Amino acid sequence: MTKGRRAKRDIEIDELTANDSLSEADVDSAEVVFPEKTKKIAINMRLEPEAVKLAKQLAALKHLDGYTQLLRLYIWEGIERDRAMLKLLQRKY
Repeated sequence: MTKGRRAKRDIEIDELTANDSLSEADVDSAEVVFPEKTKKIAINMRLEPEAVKLAKQLAALKHLDGYTQLLRLYIWEGIERDRAMLKLLQRKY
């Protein structure tokens, strides 16, 4: 896969997921946008086998490159939701 084709696919995924809520969470005050392709920091995480199995199935349904991309989207969505909550709390104090 060439870099140009990969970047185009990422843009297509971003367009598809921009209007797609990944969870039932209330994100009224948060706009979730997957960040541009940047250098990533490697982390090691232990997950239940069932969570990995379901993530793989969901990633395939969403036409993502793999389940780790789906997990990054879930993490990013949660961080953006909590960032909005943090901003609201900071305004109160």
